[in-house]
Amino acid sequence: MKKLLKITLATFACLFILSACGKQQSNENKKPLQVPSLASAFDTSGISLQKYDNIKVSSNQLKGGSSKDSIMKNLGKPYHISDTKLTNNQNAKEYNWKLGNDAKIKYIFAIIYKDKILSKGYQQNTSSKLIKKQTINNLKNGISYNNVINKLGSPLAEQISDGIQFLTYQNDKNGNAVNLTFKNSNLSGKNFTKLNK
Repeated sequence: MKKLLKITLATFACLFILSACGKQQSNENKKPLQVPSLASAFDTSGISLQKYDNIKVSSNQLKGGSSKDSIMKNLGKPYHISDTKLTNNQNAKEYNWKLGNDAKIKYIFAIIYKDKILSKGYQQNTSSKLIKKQTINNLKNGISYNNVINKLGSPLAEQISDGIQFLTYQNDKNGNAVNLTFKNSNLSGKNFTKLNK
């Protein structure tokens, strides 16, 4: 009887240890929830940052750059197409690709003229990290686009057009912001503004 009791207790002890090990292992396999980065924000709609980066902007003389067909193949069917005017008063089309509401990016766009991509950009769905005005003032003209991104992180919005890049950063919760202009990938100007509600 004592022998049977010992065997029963030993069996329960083994089962208890095994179940504890099983619980520990399942907890180790659980991954912490991760907030999507800007780079992965496009993935909810099958549009990746790599695909966005692959869109090449043409010069105003329509040299180089991606074609309308290549961007459609790359990004798929746009959710909205509208008419727009270029600075020379020529008619062009603006194509918008909207992402899911849970994505960090609200939409990306491209302006197409005579089958060429003249401009591209994106806007975030939510406010980006707030960048203090003093931090912006400390940026010297001539600093490279890549250095600004490394220092400040992802912008609230970006637009690229014929050798000129525009980045928008929010300065505070009151909607104050700054537009940074880059010519040939170097900072050439700052314009403090107010975000549209």
